[in-house]
Amino acid sequence: MTEKEYDNWLSDFKKLSLPTFEQFPDLELYMDQVIQETNKYLTPIFDTKVTKTMINSYVKMELVQRPIKKKYTAEHVATIMIVSILKTTFTLDSVKKMMVNDGIQDYFNRFVLKFNHELHNFGKPVDSFSQLEITIRTVLYKVILEKNI
Repeated sequence: MTEKEYDNWLSDFKKLSLPTFEQFPDLELYMDQVIQETNKYLTPIFDTKVTKTMINSYVKMELVQRPIKKKYTAEHVATIMIVSILKTTFTLDSVKKMMVNDGIQDYFNRFVLKFNHELHNFGKPVDSFSQLEITIRTVLYKVILEKNI
């Protein structure tokens, strides 16, 4: 990738964003719909796709709650998105330690707010170093570094 191509990619990359919790469908979804909803947001950023096997693995490891009668809620989608993002850089055991058990809607919205802020302001001076911000920066730096290699 030439320097100009990289600069163009980085400019486009910084315009991407994750949805807030309220932007998820307010109804229960089946696995294929969860995959579609998740990949709609994650694939442009991470260039990978969430699969049925991955989601089943997250449930088996108790990173994501079991679906109810094979249906997933917005809380499931939010959790799957966070796990999928963090696992690009961290082990699933580390991700499990970072996850919250209650209040996923609030946690997801805080996560997305910080993620989108860091993404849109990439390369600008850093004001703070909370655990969440460092975690998100680590993920973003990895994505950007891999694109530039």
